[in-house]
Amino acid sequence: MSAASVNDSSESKKAVFRRLVEIYATGELSALDEVIAPGYVGHASAGDRDFEGFRQSILYFHNLFIYGEDSFEVNDQFVEGEKVATRMTAHVKVRATGEPMTLIGINLARIVDGKIVEEWNTWEQLQPQKRLESNEA
Repeated sequence: MSAASVNDSSESKKAVFRRLVEIYATGELSALDEVIAPGYVGHASAGDRDFEGFRQSILYFHNLFIYGEDSFEVNDQFVEGEKVATRMTAHVKVRATGEPMTLIGINLARIVDGKIVEEWNTWEQLQPQKRLESNEA
């Protein structure tokens, strides 16, 4: 089996994205080029970004939140052609207060030759469930 076909398998594409999640959690910015292609474009609610913009967003969120190596949980992944859809949960702490926070995210990454060339993502805070109080005595 050629290297190109190994890099193009569904499982290898899922692994590329999971490696990105590890890099993000640890803040290991020097490893980003392992999984991000030259010419990368990311689409997020804050606007489009290139490789440097993505690197800066990681630094920004590491200033806001405390991450551990196990902060991210990949809940589901699906591959269709070049695209990998991933549903994730992030368990972090607010750096300023230490308060725990849970975020849920969806990412759609286009992966070619073992690297992410384009991605779309969205994250939102999961609201803590309020305890239901019974009015019965």
